[in-house]
Amino acid sequence: MPNEDKIYKEVQKEATKIIERIMATYNHGLARVFAEIMKKTFISIYEKIVVNEKMLAQVRKLAENKKGPLLFCPTHRSYIDFLLVSVVLHYYNMEVPHICSGEDFLNIIIVNNLLRSSGAFFMRRTFKGDDLYKAIFNEYVTRLAMDSLSLEFFIEGTRSRTNKIMQPKYGFLSILTKAYYKKKIGELTFVPVTINYTRTLEGETFPMELTGSEKVKESLSRIVKAVEIFSMNLGSIYLDFCEPIVFSEYNAAQIAKNPKLNPNANDKDRLAITNSLGLDLVYSLLRNIRMMPTNLVASMVLL
Repeated sequence: MPNEDKIYKEVQKEATKIIERIMATYNHGLARVFAEIMKKTFISIYEKIVVNEKMLAQVRKLAENKKGPLLFCPTHRSYIDFLLVSVVLHYYNMEVPHICSGEDFLNIIIVNNLLRSSGAFFMRRTFKGDDLYKAIFNEYVTRLAMDSLSLEFFIEGTRSRTNKIMQPKYGFLSILTKAYYKKKIGELTFVPVTINYTRTLEGETFPMELTGSEKVKESLSRIVKAVEIFSMNLGSIYLDFCEPIVFSEYNAAQIAKNPKLNPNANDKDRLAITNSLGLDLVYSLLRNIRMMPTNLVASMVLL
């Protein structure tokens, strides 16, 4: 018994460290301040941000009548992506989502607290070899979804350095669909979002990374040095909310196509539908990408 008590306390201590590293600490006051800072930043470096208000109105109606979490799935070209969606939703008086972020910014003092206070929670790139971390992260995301909080995650997993849509990553998606099939959540509504830049903020480093250089690590000093961006003109951003995918309808349609599917009882069928959903989310993003001037110029240069 003494050994069991000791092990239990050690596991509990480790679990506490993990959840404190993962979790958001949403604070409305700090989130508003951060939104104002980001708004001024965007105004300084971009000529305009164009939002598809017609589709956003449709998303607003879904948000007002939702039976579960609203799940925003943006394209991922820049670190600005998750900040941009939050700021736009904030200024349109909609719920700002909790954002699944990589640990890139977690160890940057000041910045990490601002992000946490604005709804960011953090995820390792891999859970391999750490079942405790995996279990806690899965339960944390499930609890957010059960509380019907809006969430945001990147179906591509990481930033695309080529401006092409990448293959979907299924880990985060499977946590959500598993909770649905276990009847912990009544509904899942996915909202693909395309974010189209004339120029991305990190565009200068992508060619080096594509030719084999190591990814540039984020740090407080790097962010401070980035003050020079305020003298730059990065063109325009077009943000489009795409046709939402209501998972109960999507699931029914998949079963109608193949009546042998039984995802409620069969893990393989559940996986098949989840994988199909990931691909369809990516196809939705592909269909709604805008052709920006830089894309046209790059295509002409390649001819």
